[in-house]
Amino acid sequence: MSRYVLWIYLLVSIANLIAKVIPSEELNQYTKPLLMPLLILYVYKSSLGKTTARVLILCVALLFSWLGDVVLMYQEDPTFFMIGIGLFLIAQVTYIFILYKSTYQKPTLNLLQIAPFIIYAILLFYILIPAGDFTIPIIVYGMVILTMAIIARLREGHTVQESYKFAFWGSLFFLLSDSILAINAFYSAIPLAGVWIMSTYCAAQFLLVKGLLKHVE
Repeated sequence: MSRYVLWIYLLVSIANLIAKVIPSEELNQYTKPLLMPLLILYVYKSSLGKTTARVLILCVALLFSWLGDVVLMYQEDPTFFMIGIGLFLIAQVTYIFILYKSTYQKPTLNLLQIAPFIIYAILLFYILIPAGDFTIPIIVYGMVILTMAIIARLREGHTVQESYKFAFWGSLFFLLSDSILAINAFYSAIPLAGVWIMSTYCAAQFLLVKGLLKHVE
């Protein structure tokens, strides 16, 4: 049953990307709000009989992602944009917590492993800042999502390899998706930005979910 849910998720994701290409606001409004509920259903179906606190926390991350998705559908209004970013901030903090907990021993800081992320952050902030009233939110959100990606990277060797790989790639796609969104919004318009943002976002959420479910207690 969970496999069928994933196929539906894939089809809805493709339909949403089509909505970005056409473009069709009506198709976007029908498909985007379905994405995270489908992943929550997938988590539920995949965890029948073995629901743990980690699974419930994962659903919380997806719930706040869903709320962020819905609010950001009206991102032309700066107030809705800020609320949406705030909701995604909560989702990212939740992902950090569950990634950290989904290990056999707590990850230790390795400067060699995190150096690429530090360089990436410096380059991204150099491009985006200053951004007026959005400068502080960009810095805060940027640091949080970078932390999420770093924790995902540091899990190597502290969980099963499949869990590490899926979750790490998911974190990278999430970082890429939000980077494209920020550059498009605050620096320079990117052709087909909506397609790139949503394709990487849909992949990111699926890979994070898959990776976290692969972790064996």
